[in-house]
Amino acid sequence: MLKLIKAIYLAERAALLEWHRPITGDCFYSLEHGPIVSRIYDLIRGRILGPEMEAWGKVFNPRHNDIVSIRPGTHVDTGPLSKREKDALLAAFERVKDLTIGQVIDLVHKLPEWKDPGQSSLPINPKTIFYHENFGEDAVTKIEEELKTFQSAKIALQAK
Repeated sequence: MLKLIKAIYLAERAALLEWHRPITGDCFYSLEHGPIVSRIYDLIRGRILGPEMEAWGKVFNPRHNDIVSIRPGTHVDTGPLSKREKDALLAAFERVKDLTIGQVIDLVHKLPEWKDPGQSSLPINPKTIFYHENFGEDAVTKIEEELKTFQSAKIALQAK
């Protein structure tokens, strides 16, 4: 579970920096063991109710001993993802797959946007990532506007 959630975060972070838009649109949080994508983390932990959790449960087995697995005979539909999104996710997974859990935690603790929240959590504003990567104020403002437009379009398309 930890490797999965950290790989998704790393892919999201890379997408933001390279394309100025996320893959999943999930919110980022700092937890004790590093940054996460919160909605996917909650799905893995079984903390979501309703249709989204039902859809998750049709593809993924309930988490057991922090292992996330795909139900036998099911297929993960990656059709909504572009090739570059799939490539970013694969690259992030390749980055963590052979590391120990401790090494993965060390890796994500080095990210400048991560702050140790102790036993709590702290939101990570995506613009913090841009500032830490030396994007200027004008560039960050422009990217924020692009992200708002992207999110608005996504919401409008989901409503149809």
